[in-house]
Amino acid sequence: MCGFCHGRDALGGETGPDLTRSALVASDVRGSKLGPMIRTGRPEKGMPPFTVSDTDLIAIVAFIHDAKMKAETLGGGRRSVDVTDLATGSADKGQAYFNGAGGCATCHQVSGEFGKVGARYQGLALLQRLLYPGSGPRFNNPQPAPPVMTVKTNDGKTVTGKLVYRDEFTITVMDDDGWTRSWPVAAVTISGDDPLKAHVDQLGKYTEADMHDVYAFLSTLK
Repeated sequence: MCGFCHGRDALGGETGPDLTRSALVASDVRGSKLGPMIRTGRPEKGMPPFTVSDTDLIAIVAFIHDAKMKAETLGGGRRSVDVTDLATGSADKGQAYFNGAGGCATCHQVSGEFGKVGARYQGLALLQRLLYPGSGPRFNNPQPAPPVMTVKTNDGKTVTGKLVYRDEFTITVMDDDGWTRSWPVAAVTISGDDPLKAHVDQLGKYTEADMHDVYAFLSTLK
């Protein structure tokens, strides 16, 4: 389906645009942008609409975000998004959300290393740190030890391992034998002390305006 428009790997390169570099994907939260695009298409750009179930749509969105995250860990040109495409919010409103409704200030103080986050990350890298702080480049910042998580599947199986990746769609852990295992978060029960859980929970609360406002505020922290 999508692969016919976006290349053999469904992410561009041969016959269509690379979704891992798309500003629309970068600003998508829980399918807010991708869902309407997939269902209505972009006829003016040669992309037809697709009729998909809600379950299939969630899976497609999760796949695109997972592939985007993996692409951004690589070098080369697949990591760039024009900063002007992301800089559409209000720094003042972002600061108010950060200190108020978002609850960000309960964990983050605008001082020390965090007080320079806008200098250390720009553009897509900053947005990625805002939305998915457990992934992406660290720019020589020390990497804390990953938390140990326990995942219980619906059939009663339990896997305990170090957290590799987590967002609102997917969780991946590495077991003691070095194998990585991934599950849709909606299909499992997760326990463990995950310091990034507040960020994952926040993904379901952000409006598009909130996200760009907080991004604008963080950009000023230098």
